[in-house]
Amino acid sequence: MLAPLPTTTGARAQDLGLNYEVRTDRKAQMLVESDELVYDYDNDTVSAVGNVKIYYIGYTLEAERVTYIEVNAKLIATGGVKLTDPSGLVVYADEIDITNDFKDGFINSLRVDGPEQTYFAAQRAERVGGEKTVFVNGVYTACEPCEDRPEKPPLWQVKSAKIIVDHEEKVIHFHNASFEFFGMPMAWVPYFTTADPSVKRKTGFLAPTFGSSDILGWSVSTPYFIALAPSYDVTLTPTYYDKQGFMGELEWRQRLASGQYTLRMAGIDQDRPKAFLTDNGGGTYSQRDFRGAIRTTGQFAINRHWTFGWDGTTSTDRTFTRDYNVINEDNSITTSEVHLTGLRDRNYFDTRAEYFQVLADKRAPKFEQGRQAVVTPVADYQRVLDNPVLGGEVTLRSNLTSLSRDKADPFMFDGETYYRGLAGDYTRVTKEIDWQKKMIGPGGQVITAFASVRGDIFSINPEGDIPDELTSDSTPTRFMPTAGFEWSLPIMASLPGATHVFEPVAQVIARPNEPLAGRLENDDAQSLVFDDTTLLRVDKFSGYDRVEGGTRVNYALRYAASFQNGMSLDGLFGQSRLLAGKNSFASDDISDVGAFSGLETKASDFVGRVSLDTGRGTRLTTRGRFDEKDLTVERGEIEASTSAGTLTASASYIYVREQPSIGIREPASMISGRSSVRIADRWRVFGSAVYDLTNSHLRKNSLGVAYDDSCVSLSIAYNEKRGVDIPDRSLMVRVLLRTLAEGHVNTSIN
Repeated sequence: MLAPLPTTTGARAQDLGLNYEVRTDRKAQMLVESDELVYDYDNDTVSAVGNVKIYYIGYTLEAERVTYIEVNAKLIATGGVKLTDPSGLVVYADEIDITNDFKDGFINSLRVDGPEQTYFAAQRAERVGGEKTVFVNGVYTACEPCEDRPEKPPLWQVKSAKIIVDHEEKVIHFHNASFEFFGMPMAWVPYFTTADPSVKRKTGFLAPTFGSSDILGWSVSTPYFIALAPSYDVTLTPTYYDKQGFMGELEWRQRLASGQYTLRMAGIDQDRPKAFLTDNGGGTYSQRDFRGAIRTTGQFAINRHWTFGWDGTTSTDRTFTRDYNVINEDNSITTSEVHLTGLRDRNYFDTRAEYFQVLADKRAPKFEQGRQAVVTPVADYQRVLDNPVLGGEVTLRSNLTSLSRDKADPFMFDGETYYRGLAGDYTRVTKEIDWQKKMIGPGGQVITAFASVRGDIFSINPEGDIPDELTSDSTPTRFMPTAGFEWSLPIMASLPGATHVFEPVAQVIARPNEPLAGRLENDDAQSLVFDDTTLLRVDKFSGYDRVEGGTRVNYALRYAASFQNGMSLDGLFGQSRLLAGKNSFASDDISDVGAFSGLETKASDFVGRVSLDTGRGTRLTTRGRFDEKDLTVERGEIEASTSAGTLTASASYIYVREQPSIGIREPASMISGRSSVRIADRWRVFGSAVYDLTNSHLRKNSLGVAYDDSCVSLSIAYNEKRGVDIPDRSLMVRVLLRTLAEGHVNTSIN
């Protein structure tokens, strides 16, 4: 039967466990379902008996018997009591004694299941003024009960003589609490507090961090988070190093209507600056009393198409951020930049200024800060016209690069001096118009015609050492027209169980010789990698400072296959050949770009790639560059990855012959790998390694073990780096107890 019961008016209802709050309707009625209703007029009670369900302002109360006492407006529920509040929190109890507005009450032998997968249990609980819930002899955990053995202790739990949930302050207080892991007591504290699990931001202490190193000594950090407002907060982190003293950190974060920004600061007055000795992995940059750094970041939307942002770091010395592992995670270079970006349909604009701070703790010339370029700015613009021209698509491209250096950045190879950059000021403006049109010919032939016109204007004001090859003109210009076509013929062969596609491709490009080849400063086109990804590019240089000249043909054979069992295979093999004109890659370049690239001869090296995907989680890719005469391997790469059963792993191998322009002065080969193996339910072992085959040297390695489930995450990892500016060996221990605490200890064991 279904019947209404009277309620008080203007009540304020909250859940019995944690965080939900709701205003009752003065006209709201309590609806009752039960097998029968028993009226006791002598005692002014009404009892619902048998399969009772009561619905009221989002609450659902289920029990075998519920008695309403009119004199004090209380409800007493007994027998398999289950109370669900509007937030989804569920309370199980033998008996509940509450007011009819669900505001105050007593509960015996209860269990509370929170919507955030949190669990309370207690011998008795009491609601006080609708603002607090007190659990007597309570237990709290975020671990789900074992389905097969509900009586089995959870992985971790907190037993407390009294647990007080403050619904107004959204804080949980634990009195006389003990921490248990796997049912065994591990620690005891007289009192501690934690934020309500439903609260995302709450003022208070965060989990401490512990560490240890030879130079800094042991350390402890105790972050304190202050939620000043919904849109901004601050974190204060004092850290004590027993060999260097106290360091202070501050982080400010704020969200605005159109974006957000952050400000981080850190500083320390070192007790023992001389501890940073070169032999111990430090250096003279670290030997000063006060050290500190400031970093700020920001990202704002000007409108739906334009964004503005920055990321800037300044410090007292090169290595402060790396020595103390604060502000950022950079190890060799910190980049500060400010940018403006626009994106609309297929049109794009980006301009940014950049400053590069060297972090190397050495005084060698190659680590001089003056060798780094200051970019002021670099700007890129691309626009694709909406309407076709001569049936084809037209793209407009522009680039502006302006930079300066205090010192030149030379390097030596075979007794010759080359330059990664020159001292002085350098500016280049580039404009380019591209046109292309794709057509389908007889028999399925695919023909793409293309043409472009490009112009460059330079302003070069070098200082100090000037290479003889550099042009004497301070404002040189460059003009490059290009025309060509690409032809391909996909041929499909369908066989039982598989489909194969063979596609020969040929590309002919006609253009004059590169103007001023090798006689201009080259800053953005120093990375030249000739492989399967660049074979069919019209211009194979990586930047605008160089432009490919001469008439050239590129040709390749593409292959792709798909099999009914889900496996796929694809590959490419081809070559580039200079037909007429001067080879840009054989021209002398002040940065030595082109030499050893595989393109410096009339007929280039061969390049190829084969990729296999089993469709079952395993992939294998191999690519390489092979000498045009005897197919000797000039560059090779192998990449493999798998995810099968309990194993997830990846590995790679690379071989590169000498390329002085990027610092590779002799052939080098390296192999790296990483894997994770699940050895038991929720347990895994993981590791990684990088091995230098050329020098028979293990450069990096790590090994660890971890446990992960819904309520706890535990990991122990050993890491070692070798052959870098500061070799390092460290042990990291990390513990995460969901909703309660997170902490880690990082110990240097050098």
